[in-house]
Amino acid sequence: MEKSYIIVYQGSLDEVINDLLKNQIEKYIILNDTILVIYVPIDFDELKLTKIDTIAWWQNSAPMSSLIDITNNMSEGESTTSAAGTDYIYKNPYINITGKGILIAIIDSGIDYLHPDFINLDGTTRIVSIWDQESIKKNPPKGLLYGSEFTRDEINQAIKENDDTLTKDNMGTGTMAAGIASGNGRLNREYKGVAVDSELIIVKLREHKDRYKKDTINYEKTDFLAAIKYVLDIAKREKKELIINLTVGLMSKSIVNLTMLETFSDIDKPGIIVVSGAGNEGNTDIHYQGIITSLEEKNDITIQVGEQLNLDITIVAVGPDKIGASIISPGGEVSYQIMYSPDFYVYRGKFNLEDTAYEMKFTYPWLESGHQELIIRLLDVKPGIWNVRLVPEFIIRGEYDLYLPNKNLMSENTRFLDPDSVATLTMYATPKNVITIGGYNGRTDSLWIGSSKGPVKNRGIKPDIIAPCVDIISTYKDKSYNTATGTGVSSSVVSGVLALMMEFIKEQTNEYEEALYTQQLKTYLMLGATKNEIYTFPNVSQGYGVLNLKDTIISISNNFE
Repeated sequence: MEKSYIIVYQGSLDEVINDLLKNQIEKYIILNDTILVIYVPIDFDELKLTKIDTIAWWQNSAPMSSLIDITNNMSEGESTTSAAGTDYIYKNPYINITGKGILIAIIDSGIDYLHPDFINLDGTTRIVSIWDQESIKKNPPKGLLYGSEFTRDEINQAIKENDDTLTKDNMGTGTMAAGIASGNGRLNREYKGVAVDSELIIVKLREHKDRYKKDTINYEKTDFLAAIKYVLDIAKREKKELIINLTVGLMSKSIVNLTMLETFSDIDKPGIIVVSGAGNEGNTDIHYQGIITSLEEKNDITIQVGEQLNLDITIVAVGPDKIGASIISPGGEVSYQIMYSPDFYVYRGKFNLEDTAYEMKFTYPWLESGHQELIIRLLDVKPGIWNVRLVPEFIIRGEYDLYLPNKNLMSENTRFLDPDSVATLTMYATPKNVITIGGYNGRTDSLWIGSSKGPVKNRGIKPDIIAPCVDIISTYKDKSYNTATGTGVSSSVVSGVLALMMEFIKEQTNEYEEALYTQQLKTYLMLGATKNEIYTFPNVSQGYGVLNLKDTIISISNNFE
């Protein structure tokens, strides 16, 4: 058993590494010029990190979960062709774009590399490489600590021998995302993806279990960030444009000034595009927001807790405000009241009636928001009605948000009793240099009910657009097809569309580099999006409208006339 941390370091790398080794921290990955991750034993004392001069800031890893739900609804499913509107491209005699020369990275549950839709007509793979973070068959990629890397040549050999043992996608969500964005439809032309000649970089994330609910799988932020480093390295080696499709998400957040994703300077370069699903928390009751108007006021927020192992409750304040908290158990016991303190101390206690332990940690300012973050962790939590009591210490605006983990990691019965669906974007969907895609339901011609909403305080309107995401048919494990729903589906659709757009732009001009920045491509998507006249655009639910591939291509064409 081990745990992991993200470290913001300062000084030379030699100094940093020397300090880590002095403190018996031997497992580390240098991710970029700003951050590294460390993996340490479960009993590691994290207060050691505060005493290392070359560590400017640190945070625990955090759970991530899939933004794709496999729905097994083939009888009512919609093809990717229909959802994305790609007939306009593939049946148009004057347009010849297929995503050729563009890489799409899928960081999820892996891929069924023997599925015909990822194999060219000559029997070779369309996958550049696979990093299986769980495999022990081969060495890990250069600069990384764990897993096995499988090259294009090794995948080709496995295809030739019909050998399915290199790596497996046990969940099917990674294969689904890859097929929506890139599947060529060799098994069934009706179910081809968007950019049929694009190539794939695949990362199979390590699975972790029992974080909040027994037998429920989550991924880890540290492993995910290592995957970002890997796919950027591969794109650099291949010298090709790259679209990173984010189909897993961190918990929701209302205030984000900087994410660890943004420490990778390459994602600001032309030809490197990050696309993220907005999140699937629009109707899951994981968010509460309120306001405290005076220092004499206390607010009690009620949480219904179902059958699960543990629970994290995150309290975020706005601006310089400081708001402390205690928690009240179903039996009426009151925890320690945590208030701001300049140390990193973790306060621990126990509710005797419920036999539930708790931990509290107050960080101010939290690096990624610049504001307060207070985390209450309930261990071996018991079902019932729990209350968080907020106690103001310093108030200017008085606004606050409370968040629970992503719903698919918890019991269905765990929820705020008075929730709010706004400000529920998954954290890596919030940056300006990420194209954020909400979910659209083509059956009802409306926003998908589960699609997370903006806004992001201090960062403007999000999502950028919405795209089809309900019961979309695509590739699945064991050389089959299935249906899936979620904003990881809509981000996969748009990732394929972006591959087509990038190839189209490269055909229009030899001086295309300036047109391949994230903001330019995002603007084309916004210009082409369908805007229902009954709504005001942009808005926090639909951004600038619904994906419209035809009008987007026309808007690009008009710009290069």
